[in-house]
Amino acid sequence: MDKLVVKKMDVDIELNGLITAVIGPTNSGKTTLLKKLCNKIDNSDLYIDDININEYDIDFLRNNLVCVLDDDIHYTDTVTDELFYHLNELGYSPSEITTKIKDILKYFKLEKIEHEYLDSLYMEDRMMIKILSYLIINPKIIAIDDLMSYLDDKRIDKLLDYIKEKGMSLIYVTTNTEFLLRADNVVVMNNFKSIMNSNVQSVLNGNSIMPYIGLKLPFVVDLSQNLILYDLLDKVMTDEGKLVSKIWK
Repeated sequence: MDKLVVKKMDVDIELNGLITAVIGPTNSGKTTLLKKLCNKIDNSDLYIDDININEYDIDFLRNNLVCVLDDDIHYTDTVTDELFYHLNELGYSPSEITTKIKDILKYFKLEKIEHEYLDSLYMEDRMMIKILSYLIINPKIIAIDDLMSYLDDKRIDKLLDYIKEKGMSLIYVTTNTEFLLRADNVVVMNNFKSIMNSNVQSVLNGNSIMPYIGLKLPFVVDLSQNLILYDLLDKVMTDEGKLVSKIWK
């Protein structure tokens, strides 16, 4: 899976194991895009590798394209059962599922909550398990609707590491521009259309389009642009540590 296109929204996303942030103001079409990906609304204009989504085998799609919506809805009561649920629906054997559950909980150091009830957990842990219940499928494409906003930086980094290690392509829908610093590419949405599909540096450099649609630039980028005005920098920087070193060298 190399490319995903939604024609009516002018969305063109490079896959190939990349992290793509879909960003825009409220009611710009971000969640509509996600609903197309998970077939909750008409998606006849959705193409993967130039093939219409409706031409793909349904079992292939269920195993390779998953969407995690921004809600606190779970299918079961316990952590183990929740991680079991989707794999069981896809026809994995109980022994395969048990191994996968053990492996993913160990990777994320969550063994202690393996047998806990979901409603007894903090919100951050519940959202983490919700994401993992889809991530455990090991799909080619995983789309997530802003759920990382519930997680601390260490967990976000660990999730992104796992996604990269498994070669998945992540499409992350958010209003938080700070996430752009973790992404490879960006789709900027406004009025239910993509107004920019590009790499992160192109979106953040120079006279960025984002302030014009009501989005603040990431702090380090905004600071860089101000320092450029005072001839203290010659380019926009996206790494805070490198920025500090550049200023104080």
